[in-house]
Amino acid sequence: MQKELRFVLLAKDILGQLRKSPYLLFVRARGLEVAGILTKVELKYDPGWGVMRSWAKGITLDGKKFEEPLDRKNQRTGELEDLIQMKNDLLLVTARNSSDPDDENNDNFQYLMNPHSVNEVKDQLDGVKEKDRIIRDLEKRLKQSLQKQDMYMSMANSAESEINSLRERVRNLSERLAEQTQRAEEYKRQLKELQIGLLREESKLDEKLKTSEKLGTLEGKDSADLILEAAKKQAQAREELDKIGMGGLTSYATKTDLEKLKDEIVLALKEKSVEKKEKPEEEGKK
Repeated sequence: MQKELRFVLLAKDILGQLRKSPYLLFVRARGLEVAGILTKVELKYDPGWGVMRSWAKGITLDGKKFEEPLDRKNQRTGELEDLIQMKNDLLLVTARNSSDPDDENNDNFQYLMNPHSVNEVKDQLDGVKEKDRIIRDLEKRLKQSLQKQDMYMSMANSAESEINSLRERVRNLSERLAEQTQRAEEYKRQLKELQIGLLREESKLDEKLKTSEKLGTLEGKDSADLILEAAKKQAQAREELDKIGMGGLTSYATKTDLEKLKDEIVLALKEKSVEKKEKPEEEGKK
């Protein structure tokens, strides 16, 4: 622990002295690898470009000297590009990955963005992530809406099927109601005919009962009652005949005449009953 502490204190002192010195840690942008200690920046004339170029000189960590330009000949743009990505009182970061000054391949360079550009990129990346989050949220809501739509569509189809079934039942019931109404009207007509026929039969029965009652009353009387009634009727008939001048009967009648008169009266009543019975039947046929 004491050894580590001494090492940390030593490194602290060295870094403090390095910050106060004209020397810098020479760091490559790719992996932030410490290539060595920069001891000097020297300007050299480049006859190919006709300009002065900055060269870094120093010592690697294993004690070897290095020398490389701090700019790049960009063949595509035709310009010299500064390779210093960051510099402070402790270090200098270059975009060149190797110390070979003739290696102008794009793979030999790793650029870092300045803080302002990084902030802009970070803001743009955050905006992209925000849009992605909004899109995911909208997709989730769309999925839920589609699920609700499917549910409502299923419910609508079920309701439509039920409505169609109810319509079919109503149609069947309407047809049955029409049939029952027609049948009820037919039953009503038949009932009316039966009632009329029953009334006719009751009328016939009443006539029969009346005739039977008369016949029973007539047949139940003895000869004396019949003779008295006949005599009264005969007297009344004679009076009527006398009024019109046709009184030809004698004032006296024998028992045989009265019996004969009784039979004629009974026969006349029976014939009258038969005539009344036949007349309603003929009227019914008409």
